[in-house]
Amino acid sequence: MPEHLGSLHPDVYRVAIEASPTPTLVADADGVIILANREVERLFGWEHGTLVGCSTDELLPEELRTEHAAHRARYAAEPAARPMGRQRDLRARRRDGTEFPVEVGLSPVQTAGSLYVVCSIMDLTERSKIREDLSQQAALLKQANLKLTELATTDHLTTLWNRRAFLEQMDIELERTVRDARPMSVLILDVDNFKPYNDEFGHLAGDEVLRGMARVLKKHARRSDFLARIGGEEFGVLLHAADRDGAVRMAERFRLGIETTDWPRRRITMSVGAVTVAFPKPVPRPKTPERSQLLAAADRALYHSKEQGRNRVTHVQDLAAVN
Repeated sequence: MPEHLGSLHPDVYRVAIEASPTPTLVADADGVIILANREVERLFGWEHGTLVGCSTDELLPEELRTEHAAHRARYAAEPAARPMGRQRDLRARRRDGTEFPVEVGLSPVQTAGSLYVVCSIMDLTERSKIREDLSQQAALLKQANLKLTELATTDHLTTLWNRRAFLEQMDIELERTVRDARPMSVLILDVDNFKPYNDEFGHLAGDEVLRGMARVLKKHARRSDFLARIGGEEFGVLLHAADRDGAVRMAERFRLGIETTDWPRRRITMSVGAVTVAFPKPVPRPKTPERSQLLAAADRALYHSKEQGRNRVTHVQDLAAVN
């Protein structure tokens, strides 16, 4: 034990530090340990009395020692109390080489021109484990919520979005359309003569047609298109930034893709109704059109395609020309 320890730390202070339930040590300005209680020895795995005279570097991972020396020099130049909780995610090293997270509180003591530092150390292993467990549970909960959202918005048969998701996305797209003065179009696609197909070949065969429809639509869609199954044999597509011509072009692309697919039992076709909405200038606080009006317009166009012999595309603007 250094001779000056008695004058620096009277027995009452030495006893107080030794009796502290918190792992505590006292080091000089060079980082040499001059006092260490049993709790700090137990925490770091040192035998009683063997820490005294060692450098505090012995309690640090090797890769942190150079950085710690610089910190110690800055602290010696401007010593100040640093209570627990001011710095987190520090790492310490036991005598057996294992590392663990700690919190360190520092209290400087100036005597006769010399600086000593009282270091209180808290083992954060359990706290870190709890934090890690909570983080894992939060991640699992997030995954479960995402899965529930996916189940609630996905059509299980075709893996496309379902009607609920389609209507929600339609509201979003309409608001963007009005705000940014960009066009958008809606397509309603319906499998031609689907009921007779189901009656002749059975519902399993009908389900396979619907799955095949989804595959073809995905194949020919743009990355920005939003595809959904919105009814029994009815599909919907939201075409971002597509004007009237763009909508008809994409609808024909889908229609032709279905028509030219090699179906297992007989030729499959579909009819399409299209509607486009556009505004001449951006509106910062838009009042969006009623989606029900647009869907009704697309349905009218679809009905016209059916009346005209099926396997064709009709844009609602074409109906005005006919009428």
